[in-house]
Amino acid sequence: MRGADGIPRTGGGSVGMPARTALACTAALLLLLAACRTVRPPPEPARTPERALLELSPADFPAFADDLAYAGLDEALDRSMGWLSRTAAADPGRTFAFGKERVPVQKVWETLARFQELVRDRPSPSALAEALRRDYRVFRSTGDGQGQVLVTGYYLPELRGSLVKQGPFEVPLHRAPDDLVEVRAKDFPQLSEDLVGRVVSGRLVPYPTRAEIAAGALDGQGAELCWVDSAVDAFYLEIQGSGVVRLPDGTARVVTFAGKNGHRYAALGTELVRRGALKPDEVSMQSVRAWLAQHPADQAELLARNPSYVFFRFADAATGSLGVPVTADRTVAADARVFPKGALAFLESERPVDATGSALRPFSRFVLDQDAGGAIRTAARVDLFFGAGAYAEGAAGRMRQGGRLYYLLLR
Repeated sequence: MRGADGIPRTGGGSVGMPARTALACTAALLLLLAACRTVRPPPEPARTPERALLELSPADFPAFADDLAYAGLDEALDRSMGWLSRTAAADPGRTFAFGKERVPVQKVWETLARFQELVRDRPSPSALAEALRRDYRVFRSTGDGQGQVLVTGYYLPELRGSLVKQGPFEVPLHRAPDDLVEVRAKDFPQLSEDLVGRVVSGRLVPYPTRAEIAAGALDGQGAELCWVDSAVDAFYLEIQGSGVVRLPDGTARVVTFAGKNGHRYAALGTELVRRGALKPDEVSMQSVRAWLAQHPADQAELLARNPSYVFFRFADAATGSLGVPVTADRTVAADARVFPKGALAFLESERPVDATGSALRPFSRFVLDQDAGGAIRTAARVDLFFGAGAYAEGAAGRMRQGGRLYYLLLR
């Protein structure tokens, strides 16, 4: 029969149970399908030390093998140990974060000292593995949230320059200006990162950007360290952090990092991808430099898109953020906010076989965390120092490979 509303009725004139059940099942099915279509966002790279490192059981240790047969390792260890010794003398209570654990500076120094004794006799891979399982704890970088880190490279470039402005040498490299002020986050608990600026009328204000410095913001301060013949070369010197300036008389001076203006780093490759000038998988130092060479009229505008600016000083050798010389194939730059500075690490990845080709070969080696960089942020990035020369320049510019990063700590 039908009710007054024309809807078929069953039984005693009420809506039947089968109809209600069908509606409920349909709603449940729709919810289930919606849940199946929901894609969980990928995990975020760690920006705090507590999430950056995960301790492994000895059964999960990597196959420790050094593809350089320990060459250069002793020197790099000495440099980190020297820095740790000076740090301990100046601040005996200093600690470093290994994941959720705070480790005294003395323990980090002992880790390196014991490891240096261990590898001095060049142990076999099996003997090395046994000693590390017995005496060391190993922490793996959580990387991109799934254990992968992006491994890039940097090198020591050579520029043509002069100590005075003359002829083609019209692009200044600046020393750190006298009015540059750096506020350390460790001295102010309310800060999560260091602040850089200058004091104007009693207030700390942002320091001039790259574009403002190029327009003359530092003129008249005597801040010019030397002059080079290429704004593009000067820009890439900032990215590398150190370089060699070849003077007209054939002599050379090493310049190295002395500070920065505190503005965020913006990658030129990212901007060129946004404009459609490059595809994401085409981005490398070589491709960006080629674009700049082909578009000279657009160079200044594109360079100004990166507001970050680096200051330099003369030095006897290229130095990293610890103030110690960097060691080719052994020094890595990492985010000091999440990883322990000066510490011993182990890196696995692939690297270019030669300076120009696309072929890659796997490598694994022990490295020291001795540097930092404006673009090297979170637990998902690490930058390997390739040294100087044609291979270093070509390989570092094209190095952009996945890998795994581990930190070692004495038990």
